[in-house]
Amino acid sequence: MAGNDLGNMRPEIRDILINKEVIAIDQDPLGRQGRRVAKDGDREVWSKELRDGSRAVILLNRGSSEQNLAVNWESIGYPANLSAAVRDLWQHKDLGKSTGRFAAAVPSHGVVMVTVRP
Repeated sequence: MAGNDLGNMRPEIRDILINKEVIAIDQDPLGRQGRRVAKDGDREVWSKELRDGSRAVILLNRGSSEQNLAVNWESIGYPANLSAAVRDLWQHKDLGKSTGRFAAAVPSHGVVMVTVRP
C-alpha cells in the first residue's frame, strides 16, 4: 500500500516501492519477523531469517551524519568463521564473500539492506 501520489511519483520512489528483491524478503515463506540484533545510539542492525537459511540484514543509521555500521555473523546466528556471499538489495549487486562480518558506510537517515548467504 502506497500513501503517496502515484501520478507524480519520483522515479527513485517508484524503484523503492517495486524492488522485487526487497518484496521477496517481506514475503519470504518462512514468515519470520525481523528483529533488532544490535543498537548503539543512532545505529541499529536488524536481521530476518529466510526459508533458504540465509539472512536479510538492515544497517540503519538514524543519525545526522554518515556512519560506518557492521553486522557480525554471530549476532545473526552464523559462526564467526563462516564465509558468506553478501548482496546489496538496493543496488542489485553482489558484494562478494565476507568472513565473520559485513560493514558498510550508511548515509545519514539511511539504510543498507543486504542478504547474507552461506
